[in-house]
Amino acid sequence: MKRILKLAIMWAMATFPILLPAQTKDKDTTIYNFSIKELSIISTPKETYLLRQLPSSTTILNSDILESTRTSSIKGISLVIPNLYIPEYGSKLTSAIYLRGVGSRYSPSPSVGLYVDNVPYIDKSAFDFEFLGIERVEVLTGPQGTLYGRNALGGIIHLRTRSPFAPSSTVVNLGAGSFGQYKGSFVTNHKLSEKIAFSLGGFYTHKNGFFTNDFSGKKADNENSSGGRVKLGWNISQKWSAEATSHIENSDQNAYPYGVYNKTTQKTSNPDYNDTSSYKRLMSTNSLVITYNAKKWKMNLISAYQYLNDTMKLDQDFSPLSLYTMKQAQKIHNFSQEAVFKSENNKNYQFVSGVSAFFQKNLTDAPIVFGTDGVNRFFQQMFNKLYAGGQMPFLMNVTNLTIPVTGTFAQESYGFAAFHHVTLNRVFTDNLSLILGLRYEYEHQYLNYDSETSLALSFSMPNVPRPVTTTVPAVAKGTDNQSFGQFLPKIAMQYKFNDNNKIFITSARGYKAGGYNIQMFSDIVQGKLMSGMSSQPSGSSTSIDADNTISYRPEYNWNNEIGFSGEIIPKKLSVNGALFYIDSRDQQVVQFAGANGLGRIAKNAAKSYSAGLELNIRYKLSQSIVTSLSYGYTNSRFTEYTDKLNDYSGKHSPFVPENTLNFDINYSRSLPGRFIEKISFMAQFLGAGRIYWTEKNDVFQDFYASANIGTSINFSIFELSIYLNNITNCRHNTFYFETLGTGIAQLNHPFNFGTGIKIEI
Repeated sequence: MKRILKLAIMWAMATFPILLPAQTKDKDTTIYNFSIKELSIISTPKETYLLRQLPSSTTILNSDILESTRTSSIKGISLVIPNLYIPEYGSKLTSAIYLRGVGSRYSPSPSVGLYVDNVPYIDKSAFDFEFLGIERVEVLTGPQGTLYGRNALGGIIHLRTRSPFAPSSTVVNLGAGSFGQYKGSFVTNHKLSEKIAFSLGGFYTHKNGFFTNDFSGKKADNENSSGGRVKLGWNISQKWSAEATSHIENSDQNAYPYGVYNKTTQKTSNPDYNDTSSYKRLMSTNSLVITYNAKKWKMNLISAYQYLNDTMKLDQDFSPLSLYTMKQAQKIHNFSQEAVFKSENNKNYQFVSGVSAFFQKNLTDAPIVFGTDGVNRFFQQMFNKLYAGGQMPFLMNVTNLTIPVTGTFAQESYGFAAFHHVTLNRVFTDNLSLILGLRYEYEHQYLNYDSETSLALSFSMPNVPRPVTTTVPAVAKGTDNQSFGQFLPKIAMQYKFNDNNKIFITSARGYKAGGYNIQMFSDIVQGKLMSGMSSQPSGSSTSIDADNTISYRPEYNWNNEIGFSGEIIPKKLSVNGALFYIDSRDQQVVQFAGANGLGRIAKNAAKSYSAGLELNIRYKLSQSIVTSLSYGYTNSRFTEYTDKLNDYSGKHSPFVPENTLNFDINYSRSLPGRFIEKISFMAQFLGAGRIYWTEKNDVFQDFYASANIGTSINFSIFELSIYLNNITNCRHNTFYFETLGTGIAQLNHPFNFGTGIKIEI
C-alpha cells in the first residue's frame, strides 16, 4: 500500500501542473468547494495565510450553507466534508469525530479538536451544542498539533460566531416539523458606537422523539434544550481591542434509543428496556480575547473558563431484565490561557509563536447497580455452578436484592506548551514557500479513586444448626498520577501557480492525550468479590496497579499528504484534491474488561494506517445554479493488534467509513421589484459505507444513501421555508456495539419534514 501511495503521489505531482489553467488576475473567495457570499473579517490568530491559501486540506462552510442544509449542531456536518464522520450515539454526551480514519469513541479526550472563536473545547461532552449566530465552520484536516497541540490528531473544527461589529441586524427563526419538532431562536447585534458593540442570542428546541420504547410505550429520545450567547466587543484604542463572550446551554433528553440487532436478519429492533436512560447537561463557556495590533505584528491573549455539569443514566443491558444500570454525574472545570504572537507584514519571513496552559478538574460519581436479574446471573448462578462442580463445599445464597457498586473519582490535569511556526516565502522562486513548525507540550494527570461494594451471603455448614450469614466487602481505593511530554514537528512546501491555484505537500505529527479508565472499576471490584481477594474487614482498601490496569498512554501519528487546490475554469469550475497516508502508533483501542465484559477499557494495543483520497468539485452551471461534489475514500486497517484471544492485524478499523459522499445542487433566483424577492431550492445527497462496527469485521453497515430537499421564498423582511429530510426513508444503523454477547444498535432518523419562518430586520 505504501508503494502504491508513493507512486500515486509522484503521478499527481507530475500531472497537476499540466491541468492548471493560465494565470488570471481575477480573484474569488472560493475556499475548497464552498463559496463565501460576502467578505467578513474574522480574527485568525494562528494562520499566517488566508485559510484558502494554507498548505493543507481546508474546508469552510459559510452561514448560507449551514442555513440551507439546516445544520444546527456539529453532527450536522457529518459526511458533508470528505472523510468526516460523526456517528449519532443517541445523546449529547458522546460526540466522537472520525476524520481520515482517525477518531475515538471511548475516551473523553477527542481525536479531532473543536474551537469556538479561538477557544478550545477540551472535553467531548461539550461538543454537541446548538449553533447560534455561527458565521462559518472551518475544518482543517490532518494533524494540527504544531499550532493547536493535544487532541488535534485528525484535525481541527473551528466555529466562528458573528462579530458584534457586523452591520446591525436582528434575525428571528421559528420552525415546526413532524415528530413534534419545534424551535425558536433570535440573534441581534448592534453597534452602540464606533468603539462598543454587542450581540445577543437565545434559542429553545423541543423534540417529541423519533423512537418509542416498546417496554414503556414512551418516546426514547424526546428532548428539550435552551440557551443563549452574549458577545461584547470593545475597540479600546487604535491598537487595543477586546471581545468577551458568555455562552450557556441546558439540555434534558431521554437518550440512547438502542435496540437489539439480529445478525442473521440484519435488522435492528425497537428500543425495549425497563430502566431509565437519559442525559441532562448544563454547560457554560466564558472567554475574553484581548488583541494588540502593532505595526508589523499582532498579539492575542485568549482566556477561557468552561463549566459542565451533567448526569447520564443508562440501562446498560438494554433489555426488559433488571441486570445492571449505570449513572455518571460529572462536574468539569476547564481553564485555558494562550498568548499568540503573529507577524503582520509582507516580508518573506512570517511567524506565529505562542505559549499556552490549561487546568482541568473533573469530579465524577459513577455508581453501578446490579438489579435482581443481575444478582442472580452474575453472582448466584456462579455460586451454584461452583457448588455443583464440587469446587465449593457448601451452597452460598446471595441475600442482596440489588448490589450497588459505588464509584467516585477526582481527576485533575494540567499542561503547558510552547510553539514556533514559520513560513518562508519566495524560496528559490517567487511562488515556492516552505513551512516549518515545532511545538513542545507537557501534561500531568492525577486520579483519586474510591470504588466499593459488599455482598451479603447466607450458607449452611455441617454441625451448625442455623444458617451462617456474612457480609463480604470489596474496596478499590487509591491514587495514581502520570505525565508525558511531546515534541510535535511539521514541515510543508507549497507552490502557488497564481492566487487561485496551488499544490502542496505536508508531513506533520499529532498526538492524543492519555488518561484513565474509570468505567472499569466495577469490574475490578466484582473481581475482588469473586476471587475472595477482599476478605479484609469492612472499610479497608486495596490499591491496584494503575499503570497496567486503569491508565493508558498517549497515541501518536504521522500524517503525510499531497494536495491541489485551484480553479480549472476561472469563476466557474474549482477542483480540490488530496492524497494522504497516516501512520498511527500506540493506538488507543477499546476492549471489554473482565470475563463478563461489563465495562470497557482503553489500551495502547495497536498500530494502524489510514490511506486515501479527498476530492471536492464545485461547478457553477449558471448564475442561478451551483453544484458541489465531495467524495472521500479511506482504507484504515490495523497493522498490529491482538487482544490475546484474536489477532486483528489486517482488519479494518471500526467506525471508519470506507467512502463518504455529498452531492448538492442549489438553485437561487432573485426577482427584483416583485412581491416575492427571491426563491431558492436545495437538493442534497449524502452517503457513507462500508462501516465496520467490530474489530473482527463480522458486523458492518453497507453503503447507504439518503436525500434531503428544501425550498425557501423570500419576501420583504421575512422568508418561508419547507424541508424534507431522508425523503427515501433510508434505514441504516448509525452505531453498533455488543454487551453480554448481544448486538445493540441505533437506527437513523426516518423521513421527516417541517417548515420555518425567518424574520430579519
